[in-house]
Amino acid sequence: MDLTVEQYLSRQGRLADRIENFTFRPQQLKMAVAVEQAMRDGENLVVEAGTGVGKTFAYLVPAILSGLKVIVSTGTRHLQDQLFYSDLPVLQQAISLPVSAAILKGRANYLCHYRFKQFANELPDHPELNTAYNEVSDWSRLTQSGDIAEVNQLSEQSPIWSHVTSTRDNCLGGDCPDFKQCHVLKARKLAQEANLVVINHHLLCADLVLKEEGFGELLPSANVFILDEAHQLSEVLPNFFGLHLSSRQLQELVGDISKESAHYADDAASISKSNYAVLDAVERFYSALAVKVDDTRRGWDEVAKDKKADQAFEKLKACLFELNEKLLNVAGESPGLAQCYKRVNDINGVLDEFSVQGSKAVQWVELGKRRFRLGSVPLNVAAPFQKSISEYQCSWIYTSATLTAKQSFDHFTKELGLVDAECVMCDSPFDYQQQSRLYLPDLGVLPNERNYTDQVIEAALPLLQASHGNAFILFTSHRALNRAAKILNGNTAFTLLVQGAAAKRELLKSFREEQNCVLLGTQSFWEGVDVKGQQLRLVIIDKLPFASPADPVLQAKMRALEEAGEKPFMSYQVPQAILSLKQGVGRLIRDEQDRGVVVLMDPRVKTKSYGRSFIKSLPPMKIAQDQDEVVKFLQDIQADENTRH
Repeated sequence: MDLTVEQYLSRQGRLADRIENFTFRPQQLKMAVAVEQAMRDGENLVVEAGTGVGKTFAYLVPAILSGLKVIVSTGTRHLQDQLFYSDLPVLQQAISLPVSAAILKGRANYLCHYRFKQFANELPDHPELNTAYNEVSDWSRLTQSGDIAEVNQLSEQSPIWSHVTSTRDNCLGGDCPDFKQCHVLKARKLAQEANLVVINHHLLCADLVLKEEGFGELLPSANVFILDEAHQLSEVLPNFFGLHLSSRQLQELVGDISKESAHYADDAASISKSNYAVLDAVERFYSALAVKVDDTRRGWDEVAKDKKADQAFEKLKACLFELNEKLLNVAGESPGLAQCYKRVNDINGVLDEFSVQGSKAVQWVELGKRRFRLGSVPLNVAAPFQKSISEYQCSWIYTSATLTAKQSFDHFTKELGLVDAECVMCDSPFDYQQQSRLYLPDLGVLPNERNYTDQVIEAALPLLQASHGNAFILFTSHRALNRAAKILNGNTAFTLLVQGAAAKRELLKSFREEQNCVLLGTQSFWEGVDVKGQQLRLVIIDKLPFASPADPVLQAKMRALEEAGEKPFMSYQVPQAILSLKQGVGRLIRDEQDRGVVVLMDPRVKTKSYGRSFIKSLPPMKIAQDQDEVVKFLQDIQADENTRH
């Protein structure tokens, strides 16, 4: 007899008996049934699963029961690890069915034997790198997978990793002398043999679009693709359908050429001279851009009009062309030099795209601290995405907690061209009326006024006092975050955790383990952050998260929508901002026992007609009328917490 999801996820189902603290959720069963049917019929499905539905089990149970080849793609490597090492083993044991599973990440997540040996031969006189090298060296002798996530002693940001892992640019592939021992190759082989494979969106998109991540027969053999955190796809896909070049890429290229030419090239000195010329050109181009760009994206047309920037760009192109000529003469000396030659060729091709007038793509440049990045992306990814996935005759299932705006899936499905997908909404099982409050204060200032952030913090202080810290304050810009941090440094006794002061996971670790913390964050803290319990009882959001009107990609989208007869603000900007706001608000209630307050400071939510669309799209929280009500609600939470302890 075929097993069904009802037999496992219903109130008296098998998981209720076999998983400790399992809670029956009708919404979870509803989603699982929809997923099961889509898999069986080979159809496309879009599911919004509100916080607490338990969407991971809702798609993993039918995936395991189906016996089909299923690829699950998540938003981040962290979610990959959680799903594969935590959620999946629990289910496998409870379901008691044989299922082979594998996890697969991009090349840069695995130790590269070839680059590790290179680095060992040229170990710099650098205490931090030497200590990190010793850690990696000890681990390399024991690891079976080569997954760098196993090295808990080192952070993901450690500079060692760029030296001992490979990327699509510098991997030597079949020409590598250590090819047979390659950890990436072993991981792919396991993935090809498994029934259920856990990957991430970057890896999926790279193989769909670039056909260069080397899955081999993995994607064509799949019967079902499940894309979790699917709301991120519209941001990830343009990176793969477009062209990009960063100063870091150029610096890493020069470093690799230096290593390879030192060992294999007769005229290493001449190549070294060209290398330095490229690095100098990179610095000069950055300096020229710094006059025009200030930590945001700007349209390339605008930047290229500046004579100094244009000259610096042409100089960079000339230096890379000269380097290309020199590498041509030595490319046959080693696989490494051949790969470097190919990389320079590819980079010259990208730069040529920025010299073409009237490009149909949206071209931009972005400047950060001592870095720049060029981008050329298509205006719309729906058509190329649909063309890519049409090669795979199977079921595609998209799910996330935030796929609808104004109770409609239209914005999400239009962005990806999903014209024939069934759409299912599974509301959160949490009792938001009892567990939470939504507070919309009157600040007396507008978001574009100079002292707006000062007023936001002034309004936040009594609420922070009532909640004893235990708060996230989420900002839509780094400028506002830095201003708030400066004000709070002298105005609060609570532990202040500020994005950028430490790695994200270290900040979250401190927030979870210490008492009375206030964490200030921008976009990366609006989603993918899970803090359960009373460590987080207050989420303050400074503004409605509209994208910057100066962003060249947004400007191009707006023009295209206007030309098509649409009103871009209501048809694109508002739905996009609603999805972002839902992510931020979703940080508060993560469990049946959680209680707290969301404060939305932006007055436009009450004064503008579109403000109602934002409120209607949020969970059904009870709206607090004034500050006194919010303070009392927070004090009651604290009193209940004291009683329990």
